[in-house]
Amino acid sequence: MALTSSLDATVEDGAVRFTYAVTNDGETPVELSFRSGQSFDVWVERDGDERWRYSDGRMFTQALRSETLEPGETTRYSTTWEDPASGEYEARAVLACPDRSCEATAPISVG
Repeated sequence: MALTSSLDATVEDGAVRFTYAVTNDGETPVELSFRSGQSFDVWVERDGDERWRYSDGRMFTQALRSETLEPGETTRYSTTWEDPASGEYEARAVLACPDRSCEATAPISVG
């Protein structure tokens, strides 16, 4: 199994748009097993303190489900952080799969 990921954070119109991409770089299909309707999470930190998290205040369906990534296939997840305060941040994204580790980070500069 060879999952790789990237996180793109774009600041535009007073919001930060996140796109988290997960790619199967291996030669065989990879099954991603989820315990709920949540596929990923993104959070933002500044000086070691969490400032925002995608999943905070959200409810997700409670159902086992899976997705299969074929070799070379990429799946993308996105969300938006509305009205962030000015400053320098670091964003982190992870799959919500208990059996897969796939994290990506991105710096953010909000003016």
